[in-house]
Amino acid sequence: MTGNETMLGQVATFMESLRLSYEDVVYKIPYRNLLIMQKDILHSVTGDLIVERTGRDLLNRKGKEGD
Repeated sequence: MTGNETMLGQVATFMESLRLSYEDVVYKIPYRNLLIMQKDILHSVTGDLIVERTGRDLLNRKGKEGD
């Protein structure tokens, strides 16, 4: 991504990340909307899936392992 140090850097970042034209970023779409659009981009997720379990689930599992 291009830096956000200057206004041109922000324009370039919006163009790159949102795949918009210069005209869209500068003239058509308000700045506030561009910020919201950038936050709403889908991000790839990595890591392990965390499954929440209740105490009842753990007790049931413990009882089944002993059999």
